[in-house]
Amino acid sequence: MYTEQMRKAVRELKPPKDFEIGIADYGQFLTIQFYESHWRHLSDPERLRCIKYMNAVKTRLELLGARVSLDPILDVKYNDDRKI
Repeated sequence: MYTEQMRKAVRELKPPKDFEIGIADYGQFLTIQFYESHWRHLSDPERLRCIKYMNAVKTRLELLGARVSLDPILDVKYNDDRKI
């Protein structure tokens, strides 16, 4: 489902500094993946820029016919009773 046209459309968007995403192709839909370990160190204004970026990526992919969801990758182990 993730086509060359989609890849080019995503690459046209400039990501916020030091913020990386991945696109996972599950055949019937795509997910935009980002890591909690990157996210948790961002300030609120930086998080807002990242949210806007991910929304722009999602919108571009949807305009090209994809079903898209956000998929945070929980890669941090907690030292308390929180459930992951």
